[in-house]
Amino acid sequence: MPDIKPLKGIRYNPEMIDNFAEVICQPYDQITDTLEKQYKNRSPYNFVRLVLTKYAEGHDRQKEYADAKRYATQWLKEGIFVQDKIETIYSYRQEFAVGEKKYLRKGFMCLVRLEELGKGNILPHEKTLSKPKEDRLNLLRVTQYDFEPVFLLYTDPDNTINKLIQKECKKAPLIDVTDDKDVTHKLWRIQKPKIINEIKSTLKDSIFVIADGHHRYETALNYQSELKNINANNPVHFKLITLVNIEDPGLVVLPTHRLIKNVSDFNLATFLEKTDHYFEIKKTDRNSIAQELAEQKSEAFGFYSPQTAYILKLKSKDVMKKFLSERSDDYQGLDVTILHTLLIENVLGITPEKIEDHVRYERGADATMKRVDSGEFQFCFLMNPTKPEQVKNVAQNRERMPQKSTDFYPKVISGLVFYSLA
Repeated sequence: MPDIKPLKGIRYNPEMIDNFAEVICQPYDQITDTLEKQYKNRSPYNFVRLVLTKYAEGHDRQKEYADAKRYATQWLKEGIFVQDKIETIYSYRQEFAVGEKKYLRKGFMCLVRLEELGKGNILPHEKTLSKPKEDRLNLLRVTQYDFEPVFLLYTDPDNTINKLIQKECKKAPLIDVTDDKDVTHKLWRIQKPKIINEIKSTLKDSIFVIADGHHRYETALNYQSELKNINANNPVHFKLITLVNIEDPGLVVLPTHRLIKNVSDFNLATFLEKTDHYFEIKKTDRNSIAQELAEQKSEAFGFYSPQTAYILKLKSKDVMKKFLSERSDDYQGLDVTILHTLLIENVLGITPEKIEDHVRYERGADATMKRVDSGEFQFCFLMNPTKPEQVKNVAQNRERMPQKSTDFYPKVISGLVFYSLA
């Protein structure tokens, strides 16, 4: 069973920080070099100095790791950071909009005891890359701080935990800040042992699925494995996490569209002839394609090139058994699986080993089509989002989706709470 516990979290001192918007940042894997400069210009205490950018060539990483350690230590001494003296679970709420619709996502931050992914009650849903894990591990070794939580999903159909937490969220929040994406982040402390124990009891038989932060979780496991003969309650056995109920109406997954380039001798007529074996093909246009695709809900894709646009609707899911007979029905039925197996690999002939040469990823249908219009890409496939229950089902089958299968929105912001492993 998952072993969760409260923590004495470290956070920015509101008596020292006038504007929290100047010190929070997106998770490290969202931070480009340009964004890093913007964050640093906002405040000498911006959290980007601790989490760094996503792994990129041309950085003096060893110096950056050492600087992160120095900043964290110095800011604690100077009172820029404070540490809670009582073990705490932190209620975390995010208010945001997607298009015209407004959402409230309710979650909470705590620690969870590390366990090998897929062997117990904590399940991954996506594959990971080696370079980001190496980078995060080096940062962890040097700083000995767990700066960013992993985002996990749990199942609570009766909403028991959020009802418990609601009582503690009637007072003013500890943090109330709106970020650059117009997402408002609010944080409250929950320190009553009775409520904490009820939360633990509710989750004792749960399965947790990683929604975002696979690299961070695996990094924590790798760091733990390096340390020998340590007490069972040593901080390195735990990972900072944010938990959200998979039934929560504020849980939003956005689609990640596929941009295609470097397909030599591409011929539209040949592409459509091959595609017709598997898909019904309906002509559309640039202005209608996104809406028509959304109406299909699943097993359908938008094809867009500067010359034309189509909706491609799968004729029968039975064809997936031919290509992926060893996989579960849940895995075979994923839109991302259908797209990659039938259209990218079979019709276009792009093998998984060559995918980085031909495929890029973009959020937002209009932004994706603009990159085709510019001539940067030959064409694109627009997708509908993966459903949260599909993520759970595939994970419970002990399977991992292809990369870029999900885009949980918004990200868990960095700089609210972190955790010392020293």
